[in-house]
Amino acid sequence: MINFSRRLTIWAAVLFALGAFSAVAEVTTMLSSNTARVGEPVMLIYRFVNTEQPRDMPRPRIAVPGLDIRFNGVSSQSRQSFVFGGQGTQRDAATVYEFRYTVIPNQPGRFTIPGFAVSAGGRQIRTQAAQLAVTGPGGAMPPAQPPPVRQVIPPPFSPGQPQQLPPSQQQQRVRPPAQTPQQPAQGRTPPLTPDGEPAPYFGEIIIGSKSAFAGEVVPVEFRFHYRADIAFDNLQPPSFGGDGFTAAPLTEPEQTEQIVGDITYNVVTFRSAITPVKPGEIEIPAAVMEGRMVSQGSMPGMDPFFDQFFRNFPMPGIGRAETIQARTEPRTLQVQALPREGRPANFSGAIGQFSLDASATPDQAASGEPVTLNLTVEGRGNFQAISAPVLTGEDGWRVYSPKDTFTAADAIGYGGTKTFEISMVARRDQTATPGAEFSYFDPQKKKYFTLKAGPQAVTAAGGGAGADEPSAAAQAGADGGSSAAPAMPEDIAAPAPALAGGSQSFVPRLLQPSFHWANLLVLAALILSIPFLLWQRRRARKRALTAETEAVLREAKSAYHKASAPADFYTAAAQFVQARLALLDGKPVALVDTGEALARRVPDGAERRDLQSLLARRDELKYGGSAADALDPAERRRLAAVLDKFASNHG
Repeated sequence: MINFSRRLTIWAAVLFALGAFSAVAEVTTMLSSNTARVGEPVMLIYRFVNTEQPRDMPRPRIAVPGLDIRFNGVSSQSRQSFVFGGQGTQRDAATVYEFRYTVIPNQPGRFTIPGFAVSAGGRQIRTQAAQLAVTGPGGAMPPAQPPPVRQVIPPPFSPGQPQQLPPSQQQQRVRPPAQTPQQPAQGRTPPLTPDGEPAPYFGEIIIGSKSAFAGEVVPVEFRFHYRADIAFDNLQPPSFGGDGFTAAPLTEPEQTEQIVGDITYNVVTFRSAITPVKPGEIEIPAAVMEGRMVSQGSMPGMDPFFDQFFRNFPMPGIGRAETIQARTEPRTLQVQALPREGRPANFSGAIGQFSLDASATPDQAASGEPVTLNLTVEGRGNFQAISAPVLTGEDGWRVYSPKDTFTAADAIGYGGTKTFEISMVARRDQTATPGAEFSYFDPQKKKYFTLKAGPQAVTAAGGGAGADEPSAAAQAGADGGSSAAPAMPEDIAAPAPALAGGSQSFVPRLLQPSFHWANLLVLAALILSIPFLLWQRRRARKRALTAETEAVLREAKSAYHKASAPADFYTAAAQFVQARLALLDGKPVALVDTGEALARRVPDGAERRDLQSLLARRDELKYGGSAADALDPAERRRLAAVLDKFASNHG
């Protein structure tokens, strides 16, 4: 019964293996290098996945004028695609046939190895064409090729067909030209095992420089090589770190294929950057990538028939699994201190190669409106340590703390752009912003440099007290009109005695004294009513302004009592103070110079300082780059009490 159960399990495994053969067929054409010199051999590989073995591959050669392409053998293997981490290892079985050809260029130029159709298991499959650029004596250098697109796998590694990077990441690889470690020299051989055989796996570290300055960013690459004809699984991300330096997080792994000697390896590359923190010699320890190496073989105690079957058709997971560690060699780095000679006074620790650009928006600003000065630092270096450039000629401006943003141009953040936005308000009329200076140390030239950005042309109106108040002459004229009154005649002669007693007068009415008196009385009434009418009009305007200001007061008070965010609280509280001062001065809220009015209306120094501190905090949150935490309840109560006291003392 036990033997039957074991046979049933084995037959299920066989059916699983046979079902894998029905997966989607794939064909890939690969060159070990897209460029070569005359006489330098290049390996051409046609890889067929999930197909029967093609029977009509071209042998013994492929005809391409200028190239000698000869058949070099065929191999077959069973592979697994896998990922690690998360929910554990996931496997996908695949049968792979590889046909290898050796390509020897006979002349310089640009060549196309054409694709062709082959038959595999009754299906027609077409290979892709391949491009090869050849240089050498007697021929010009072919036009420069675009940088090859690196291939990425789902983290961390799959020995199946790699995937291409998304276009956005391809652009990040190219822009700007970062200091990328160079590929190892061609023609090298893989390390050997104690038995003298090529190592099935090994690691290496590529460092961008053998020496560095303290604080300088040094790019590094960790490359782990795994033979393509051996199955590996359960690969784990490498661990990396040490004393005397900080390390950037490892990037997502990239997979490429490389021929070392005459053996094809799958290469998994991780990138990082180290920053030495002190002078002296520091050791970069080995990075280790753990996993399993699966050797194909038979299961112990298996019947001879099944033993022979699995020898002819090896399956993933059937064989011996060995835990491995692909390890890089430790390296040392000589670290120098930054020189003191020539160090600018405003140097803040920037190390690398940079450029500085400046712009200002808007180009016109009314009184009290902010102008934003944008300072952009672009290049390669330790962007984490870069602080804002130093402003020059900022007299006449109120400058707030800068906001900064960083845009990386590569995976490790070695190249990129850092932008500082500095808000400022003109204290008096200005026609240009302040200039800026940025100092850095160039580790290649071993010198300090100072970049300068000139003032940016703007038109900014300065603030001032009483700029929009009615003129003194106009005010005096209005007041003077209210007291002016025409002079009345001192006396009017009485009628002659002879005409008294009600006798009729023959004097025309226009010349009669009574007519004159009546007109004088009417004129006096009109003159006396003008100040009253003006007073009534001003009173109506004042009542409307007072009602409007009191409405602003009520809204501001309600807003700062309900506000939860610090910026909302301080904005509403400042509006309350400004509206109260406007009510005292009888002005519209928008025309009040808060600083001048506080100095004039609030004689108590402690109370005035509390209110000025509140207004300054409002400006910091509005224009500055500092982040605000949640408002402390005790601070809220204290400020509410300050505002209540201000309202009661200056009602």
